[in-house]
Amino acid sequence: MLEGLAVWALFIYLLRLVGMPWNKATKSFAYLGGLGWLMFVWVGLINFTPMDLSGGSVVQSPHVQLRPDSTNVKGKVDHIYIKPNQQVEKGQLIYELDPTQYEIALNQANVSADSARVALATAKGDIEIEEANHEALVQDLETSKSQLEAAKVDYKLQKKMLDRYVEQNRVVQNTITESDIDKQSSTVDMARHNVLTLESQIKKKQVDISRAKLAIHKAELAVETKQAELRQAEEQIAKAQWDLNSTKVHAPNDGFVTNFILREGQRVSAMPRINMYTNEKYVLMRVNHQAIRNIKPGQPAEFSSSVYPGKIFSATVEGIVEATGESQGNLMGFDDSVRVTTGKNLQNKHHFVRLKIDEPEGYDIPVGSVGLAWVSGEKPIGFMAFLDVIRGIIIRMKSQLYFFYSI
Repeated sequence: MLEGLAVWALFIYLLRLVGMPWNKATKSFAYLGGLGWLMFVWVGLINFTPMDLSGGSVVQSPHVQLRPDSTNVKGKVDHIYIKPNQQVEKGQLIYELDPTQYEIALNQANVSADSARVALATAKGDIEIEEANHEALVQDLETSKSQLEAAKVDYKLQKKMLDRYVEQNRVVQNTITESDIDKQSSTVDMARHNVLTLESQIKKKQVDISRAKLAIHKAELAVETKQAELRQAEEQIAKAQWDLNSTKVHAPNDGFVTNFILREGQRVSAMPRINMYTNEKYVLMRVNHQAIRNIKPGQPAEFSSSVYPGKIFSATVEGIVEATGESQGNLMGFDDSVRVTTGKNLQNKHHFVRLKIDEPEGYDIPVGSVGLAWVSGEKPIGFMAFLDVIRGIIIRMKSQLYFFYSI
C-alpha cells in the first residue's frame, strides 16, 4: 500500500517540476488525492492482486513411499542400490529384500501346479475309461437283445411243436408217446425261462449303462474340478512370483531421495523406511478471503525465495485448495463446540492456492523452501492491470532484501 502512496508522491513531484503552484488548492489535491489513491490501491491490491507478504509460501512436492508392491512382502534389506540425497529415474532399482522365503513359496506353488496337472491328466484318463466301459456295456446289451430275439423264436418253435404233439394225440391217440410230450414240455419251459432270464439280464444291463453314463458325467465333473484346481495353482504361482518380484523395489517416477535412514540388515514391514519426492514442484500460497473469489486456474503468478535472492520465478495458478485443515470435523462423531470452534478459527482468514512453478534451466528450488508470492487475479476493468505492476515492483524490491536476510 505504501508503494501506491509513493507512486502518487512521484506524480505530485513531477507536477511540481512542470510548474504546478503549491497553494491551498493544490495542497488539498495532493493530500486528498493521495489519500484517495492510497485507499484505491489498497483495496485493489487486497481484492484483485493478492500477495502473501508473510514470506511463508512454501515449495512442496508429492512424495511416494518406496516399499514392496505387495503388502505381504516383509523382510530384511539385502542390498541398497542408491545413496542419500540422490536423483533417481523411473524404474531404477532402489533396494532389495532377502528373497529366500519367497523363492521357496514360488517353488512350492510350482510343485502344487505340477500335481494339479497330473491330477487333471488322470481325471481325463478316467473319462476315457468310463466311456470305453459304457461302449462295452452298450455292445453287450445289443448282444443280449439279439439273444433274446433268438430265444423268443426258439420258444415259439418249441411251443408250436408241443401243441402239434398234443393235437396229434387228440386226433390219433398214442401217436406221440407220453415221454416225448413230457420232454417237449420241458423244452418249452426251458425256452420260456431262457426268455425271462435274458429279459432280466437286459434290464440289468440297461441299469449298468445308466450307471456308466453317470460315471462319465462324474468323471467330467472331476475334470472340471481338477481344471479349477490347476487354475488356482497357476494363480498361486502368479501371486508367489509377484511377491518375489516385490522384493525388488523400483522408483515409480523420476525424482530424488533425501537423507533416508534405511540400511542393509534393517527389516522392512508395514511402515516404509524410505520415501522419494517426484520432480513435480508446486507452491502453496495463502490468499486472503477477499481475493479468493477472483482467483482462477491459469492466472499468472510470481514467486521469490531466499534460495535465489533477486530471482523471480514465473508461476501459474493450478487451482484453489477448496478445504483447509480447520474445516476437518470430529471423526468420532461428536458435535463441535460453538465457543471452542469459533474461538480457534477467528484468525483463519485465508485459503491455500496452488501454484505451478516454472524452474528455468540451472535452477533447482529445494522442496520446503519458503518465500514471497503473488497472483494476478481477475479484475473488473482493464485499467486496474497497473496493480500487477505494483505487485511486480514489490516482489522485486523485497527479493533484493534476500541478499541480506530472509523475510
